[in-house]
Amino acid sequence: MKKKTEFIFMRHAEPDYTIIDQRHYRGFGNDLAPITQNGIQETINSSKNPLLKDADIIISSPYTRTMQTASVLSKELNINLKVEIDLMEWIPDKDYMYNNYSMVVKWRKHYDENDGKCTYKEDNFEEKTEIISRVKNVLKKYNNYTKVIVITHGMVINALTNVEKPNHNQIIKYILED
Repeated sequence: MKKKTEFIFMRHAEPDYTIIDQRHYRGFGNDLAPITQNGIQETINSSKNPLLKDADIIISSPYTRTMQTASVLSKELNINLKVEIDLMEWIPDKDYMYNNYSMVVKWRKHYDENDGKCTYKEDNFEEKTEIISRVKNVLKKYNNYTKVIVITHGMVINALTNVEKPNHNQIIKYILED
């Protein structure tokens, strides 16, 4: 019997929203934020973690902060990197109509209070079960590998592992159950 693939989740490094704020970007514009110089150094330090040793591939969310984190790791570990769109962050409004961050904060609070379930008619955020489903579909594509590093977001990691509010660069081992 083949050993199950070991997935090593890592939350992206510390982002820098300065340029995003200066340009007044909204919605997906927030996803363009790069990581800080400190975040780059923390990622280099994280690359020495024994859990990352002998990984076969790195897969990453398409957001700038995750791709930059993944590219630093890829360089440090000399491992190929593949971008997977469905490793993206939680979707606070599936119609993409929100225009201010206070709305996102309100929906996130409601998500947290209701274990990731929409309970009001006007709720239109991605439920926890939807996050789990989309991410597991990505992970299943990599079941032929022994060890896969997954660079993604705090809410995604929380949905799958139940680790409360993972820190930037936090590394969490995960085995995909059938």
